[in-house]
Amino acid sequence: MKKASAGLTFQLSREGIETRIGEMEKKIERLRSMYESFFMGVERIPPNTARREMNRLMLEMQQVPIGNASLRFRFQSLSQKWVLHMTYWNRTMREIEAGTFRRDVARTQRHLAERGGAITEEEALALGIPKNRVKAFVARHQRLSLKKTGTALPAAPGPTSAPPAPAGPTGGRAQPPPIPASARRSPSPDAVAVTPLPGLTDIDFESAYRRYLDAHKKLGREAEALPKDKIRARLGKQLPTILEDKKCDRVQLDVAVEGDKVRLRAWPADSKS
Repeated sequence: MKKASAGLTFQLSREGIETRIGEMEKKIERLRSMYESFFMGVERIPPNTARREMNRLMLEMQQVPIGNASLRFRFQSLSQKWVLHMTYWNRTMREIEAGTFRRDVARTQRHLAERGGAITEEEALALGIPKNRVKAFVARHQRLSLKKTGTALPAAPGPTSAPPAPAGPTGGRAQPPPIPASARRSPSPDAVAVTPLPGLTDIDFESAYRRYLDAHKKLGREAEALPKDKIRARLGKQLPTILEDKKCDRVQLDVAVEGDKVRLRAWPADSKS
């Protein structure tokens, strides 16, 4: 394999491309089997290392010019299969973390149909639910059980248990006392106004952050992506300096992948007149 001097395009022979695609097809099938073993509880951790390696091969192969039509179609089909597998794996991982994985739920429903009540961690382990996801699953199931039975909700006082309200000056019911300031509900974080970013609209920021998350997903490094509020806080400190140094009024954000790292870069969108 030779690397061209003007860019990142690789030159491979027809036989080399066919061999590389064949190896990638075998690796995807092997990775699929490893994920299924993890979902069934045979493996304790997901195959993140093998997934990152496969994602690196896909990114490299996307830079190879494929002249043969049949090989080009074969690689396109392989790429589509890879995207579908990653979507399924990501969705299943989220279900496992939330305790809603359908295999675990179906297994528990069959057990509780005979016994009833909420499941315990010991019973979940006996049913074959892997130890590394038992706590999240049992906690969610217990919350649902309490919600159905209503035992988690305090009983409201009956109409005869409450003392009659004292009469007001005009003979009507007295007004309830004002709520103390210490007992008033504080506004939620979502209700707090977000400080605008200098030189960047919220629409452009949201679009760039979505591309930033997508780049992490393609690399199989979703856990390394920074939260939106941290990215926004960093930009709030950096953008004024960039606007001043570059003598511009607005900036645009680009997503760059350097090795196995994803970065957001700010570039001048226009110049000051």
